[in-house]
Amino acid sequence: MTKLAMRIASIMATDLGVDQEALVGAFRDKQQSMAIHHYPPCRHPDKVIGITPHSDGLGLTLLLQLDDTPGLQIRKDGRWLPVRPRPGTFIINVADILEVLTNGAYKSVEHSVLADAENGRTTIVTFHEAYGDGMVKTIPEVLKLDGAEARYKSIERLEYIKGNFVALSEGTRFLESLKI
Repeated sequence: MTKLAMRIASIMATDLGVDQEALVGAFRDKQQSMAIHHYPPCRHPDKVIGITPHSDGLGLTLLLQLDDTPGLQIRKDGRWLPVRPRPGTFIINVADILEVLTNGAYKSVEHSVLADAENGRTTIVTFHEAYGDGMVKTIPEVLKLDGAEARYKSIERLEYIKGNFVALSEGTRFLESLKI
């Protein structure tokens, strides 16, 4: 999973027009965590939410769905759209830190999971952290590329993590507080 995340970061760096190391280095030797989520069938899916709406706080999220039960949805232009499961494929979520690193060139995605009345849903998820020099900040090479100003405040990594957890518990997005 780490190799895949590094490959994706490399492709994104090429897309941004920056040296690959500028983005790949933000992911190298950083924390990675894994979770297995199982959503059992629910007789009253209209009365529950599998996971409340949120965006992931770290750099990249790689999700492998183990069955064909729908439920994942993303918010685009104020509307919730289903993400149809495709066996054997990964869903790649840009997370908040990657949005900051790329100065908004890549946007994090707000998503949620709905329960299904008849079928369970199981996913394996890996979360990949990214930052530079202990700070969550826009990559300097991204700013140099077109002379852009940073759109996000720089913040120390641990302060970012604390702020993100507080925002999640309150149902808000910490990323919004970093926008300049």
